[in-house]
Amino acid sequence: MSAITTKKESIHFLYFAIKRVWMAAGASEEHAHYVAHGITFAHKQGKINQGLGSYEAIDIALQMGMMDMQSTPEVVDEGPNWGMVDGHRSSGYYTLNIMADLAIEKARDTGIAIVFGCNHNDAGCFGSYVYKAFEHDMMGTASSNGPPLVAPFGGMENRLSCPPFDSIVPTGSKPPIWVGTAIGEFHDADVAEAAIFNKPIKGGKVLIDPETGELTDDVKPYAVPLEGYGRIYDCTAASQIINPRTYAMNMWSEAMTAIINPRGVPVSSMPSLDEIMNTDIKSTSAGGSYFMCINPSVFGSLDAVKKRSDDYVEFIEACPPRPGHSVRVPGSKGYKFIQQNDEIVEVMTNHWDPFFINIAGRYGLSETQLREEFEADKTHSKEE
Repeated sequence: MSAITTKKESIHFLYFAIKRVWMAAGASEEHAHYVAHGITFAHKQGKINQGLGSYEAIDIALQMGMMDMQSTPEVVDEGPNWGMVDGHRSSGYYTLNIMADLAIEKARDTGIAIVFGCNHNDAGCFGSYVYKAFEHDMMGTASSNGPPLVAPFGGMENRLSCPPFDSIVPTGSKPPIWVGTAIGEFHDADVAEAAIFNKPIKGGKVLIDPETGELTDDVKPYAVPLEGYGRIYDCTAASQIINPRTYAMNMWSEAMTAIINPRGVPVSSMPSLDEIMNTDIKSTSAGGSYFMCINPSVFGSLDAVKKRSDDYVEFIEACPPRPGHSVRVPGSKGYKFIQQNDEIVEVMTNHWDPFFINIAGRYGLSETQLREEFEADKTHSKEE
């Protein structure tokens, strides 16, 4: 079993390189900023599997003709406390930022606002979007659906998406209540990690053999690498949901992202990755999304909200741990990383070469050239 390897890198160089490569692919500077910011935010948060390797998802969408690099997401409908943003086949990074900004602005007066999104591709780390609400002393909640990656509870075939879910609450001096998770047992990065490093897949026996229905944690017979990529793997085995509560949350998320969403496309109408790769079917990689913002200052004292949040978190943290365990609040570690604002972050090495050799190389760029440009560019320290 091989150990996962990482390397240390400047967050500013990562931002510069990602932005430069996405612009070389045809993106506007604004679009490229949102992509680079979202990916580097994941590294700042310590979620390195949602970092540089996540670029592969939008690169695949571009190579498969799912992405329109010339489009700009557009607010196509809205009311006093709601909105609808059509991504026009752009990235989710671009679309979710516009959705978040619109929801935050509307919630200033209405207290609660929700903005739906449609017709966009992968959005990467959802923590970067809800954190925008947090910076305005508001609560942000966001998610999107995607292609079928999860089997229904007790089923053998993938029929559900594996949606990201992020939500954060205003706080005072303590870390915020910040929930960030995938509503499923594993996703493509876990398949890649298990296959590349010859280890059991995260979560235990969550793979369903397509012939026998037996459960296993051995991904090797099912992992399908995509040439030129290090994070994105397909998988011929379905993904089991272990707990009925996860199943319920997954279906609730589908309702929010794509069923009540007036322009959403439910996972039941989305093609699989295999169909997109091997047929003429074209689809964006997300069928729908939402960003909900709550401004507690409209309903009462913001200071009182922050105190209640602090008191609650302190109460949880003070719980005596079981022998050999520790007690922490979800999201607290990532929040502390962000507050530290370290300039040097970790990057997985199996994400590094696919980006700098295969993807950047497609546009005549190399790591050496990008570093030279980075050193010559005196504005990179102001990137965020």
